[in-house]
Amino acid sequence: MATIGKLGKYEIRRELGQGSMGVVYEGYDPLIERIVALKTIRSDQLASEDSADLIARFRREAQAAGRLTHPNVVSIYEFGEDGGVWFIAMEFVKGRALKDCFDANERFTSADTVRIMLQILDALGYSHRQGVIHRDIKPANIILLPDGSVKVADFGIAHIESSEFTQLGTVLGTPSYMSPEQILGLPVDGRADLFSAGVILYQFLTGERPFAGSATTTVQKVLKEDPLPPSTLNVQVSTALDAVTRRALAKRPEERFQNAQEFAAALRAAADAASAAATDPTLVAGPNAPTIGTIDAPAAKDDAGARLASPGAGVARSAPPKGTRTTAVAVVAGVVAVALGAAAWLAMQRTTGDGARLASNQGSPPVVAGTPAVPPSGPPLTVSSPVAAKAEPGTMVISAVGLIDPSDPRYRGDESLRQSALRADSRSQLVEKALGLFLDANSVAKNYDLLNARLLANSGSFITRVVQESEPRMGKDGLLSITTQAVVNVRAVQNSLNRMSRDERVEFIRAIGDPKVSVRILTRFADQPDASPRPSPVAENVIKAHIKSFGFRTWSEEDPAADESRKGADFAVQGEVTMKKLSMRLEASGVVITKFALTSWTIKCIDRETGEEIYYNTTLPKGVDSWASEEQALKGIGAKIADEFSRDFFLQHLILAGQTIVLSVEGMPDAVSEGLLGRELVGLPAVITATPRPPSSPRVYDLKLAGSGAGSDLVATGVLKPLNAKLGQTCFSLGAITGDRVSVVFDQRCSDPTVLSRLETNPPAGLYGAPPGRQKAVARNPETLRKLTI
Repeated sequence: MATIGKLGKYEIRRELGQGSMGVVYEGYDPLIERIVALKTIRSDQLASEDSADLIARFRREAQAAGRLTHPNVVSIYEFGEDGGVWFIAMEFVKGRALKDCFDANERFTSADTVRIMLQILDALGYSHRQGVIHRDIKPANIILLPDGSVKVADFGIAHIESSEFTQLGTVLGTPSYMSPEQILGLPVDGRADLFSAGVILYQFLTGERPFAGSATTTVQKVLKEDPLPPSTLNVQVSTALDAVTRRALAKRPEERFQNAQEFAAALRAAADAASAAATDPTLVAGPNAPTIGTIDAPAAKDDAGARLASPGAGVARSAPPKGTRTTAVAVVAGVVAVALGAAAWLAMQRTTGDGARLASNQGSPPVVAGTPAVPPSGPPLTVSSPVAAKAEPGTMVISAVGLIDPSDPRYRGDESLRQSALRADSRSQLVEKALGLFLDANSVAKNYDLLNARLLANSGSFITRVVQESEPRMGKDGLLSITTQAVVNVRAVQNSLNRMSRDERVEFIRAIGDPKVSVRILTRFADQPDASPRPSPVAENVIKAHIKSFGFRTWSEEDPAADESRKGADFAVQGEVTMKKLSMRLEASGVVITKFALTSWTIKCIDRETGEEIYYNTTLPKGVDSWASEEQALKGIGAKIADEFSRDFFLQHLILAGQTIVLSVEGMPDAVSEGLLGRELVGLPAVITATPRPPSSPRVYDLKLAGSGAGSDLVATGVLKPLNAKLGQTCFSLGAITGDRVSVVFDQRCSDPTVLSRLETNPPAGLYGAPPGRQKAVARNPETLRKLTI
């Protein structure tokens, strides 16, 4: 097979390596000019008595993996045979196998570990929903790409659940990463892949495989022995991560995570808890939570708060080296030093009067700026005024309320899990609010389960840092809540949404935006290379007319470099085109015919907020003719440029910053009710942030709302509707509207205690009208669900 020059339509360029089944080549598809990887079956295997079974299994691999279209799965293009050589053409991935990293004893930060594992679990969750089980998850099949993304490769022994080829008693896989049921030759499902993923997680955390030795020894360990908790090999690993790995490596499938989403949620929650403890030594994570062992000194210096997306940021997790007693003593001394340092830090904080933090640490509610003081037994307070957190381009400060039902059996006897789940829910709500900047609310509700699995469950990937977090509060509605304010990378949310829309082929209804687009087209002639290019109003007007047909606005831009012009448009379409003037004299008549032709162009579109070049093209369009005059040429060129930009192009890149509304609430009966109302505002999906102004009459709040259109309409649908649903009648109604100030009037008939008490006893207003998946995830009590449906 070394002399093969071509397989089917693919040209063989070089040998990439030897696989378990045969040689893997780099190939080239000349029809669509694409590099591929070609996996073949070795000829000696084809000559065996089992060749028919091998080919059937080979075909099954292509059928299984060919059904998978996911950004974290290596794509399969074709299965074929040429001259007795069977092959699979698949995506050519330029990356590095995780096995090579492990073999080189490279260590990963906690942030990188979580990021990589979440992508692996995302790929497995997707494949399992398609009925495909990998059955050979191991570091050699995990490819790390330079951009930080992950690809799961080689569904070479993937098993379609309806397949007739996989028989009971067939053992396929790599022993160190195989589940007990695989080793025993029992029927397997997706939980076998999750066991293998748990082995990889253990190796990330400790640098060691949990089951190692000779083949026989490894098999016995997988079947009979529980590995040491990762924290015994790496003191920086939290007990929460110990619990995650212990469950992932459970011998019995029913005791493991039941799906990849559950595994990912637990991993994310454990990482969040570790990050919060590492960056905020005064944060109470529960009575059984470790107080010193998870402190990460470098991250603790981040004054902005916990770095959710990067637990233990900047510190590579490394297992303590195997050495002498001196090493052990040094480790213990280091832990003691950290403990003493943390104690000194706490003492210093107590002397500097950090009231909110100390109150939080002592179990008392923090005093919140702009809200009346309420004793611990009183109603929950509103979130404090937003910290002046720096929001980089493409990010936004968002506040949200996380909710769980503490009576859920999952949390019974596990305070740490309850706290982690509560934080995880608050993070997911931050991302859900970010989605509201891009999608119509009805579209979010219709596609909630998919959005939850793909985006909300991966909230840690989108949160830059946590700015502020309240103490957990138990409400009279039976739900435990926590308020979180964080900087969210809304650009990353948008990119993931666009990718999901493309890969999953989901037609989301986009929020109706009003992007402003500037257009500047410069022209020059090929025979005047030294002449300065000049603007072409003719071409620009054609493009502007095209953009206006979408209902968008166009923006004048005399000087693209001027600061003021840069602030105007959301997007800038820029182009430079070169034309050539062609003259030809007709011999018969002596008439000279002049034509104008397009010889080159450079077209780009720039996102003004971030400076990102979101479109760039230097390839001339097909079907370009010549024109009889310069004006016709410029009109034709303008039309060609306009064709490059669709309505969806701009909507998929537009970040609606939200509308700032001054909300004035008249008629609230007392300060306690005002405090309850303020907390409700923070938890509403349409409210990005809610900042109370100093107490006054009427009470005033600065709101940032998702969506476009009249501010009064946003208040009516996103604020008043859910509040009135909670109270069971129309208690809040619109009043006077002046500019961006919207007045809301509270009906005095609703001051009746039986109505007003609903502010405390009924579920949060943000759950009314929420998708059923969201309601059921939070409210486990049938009575609570009943209230939401009345």
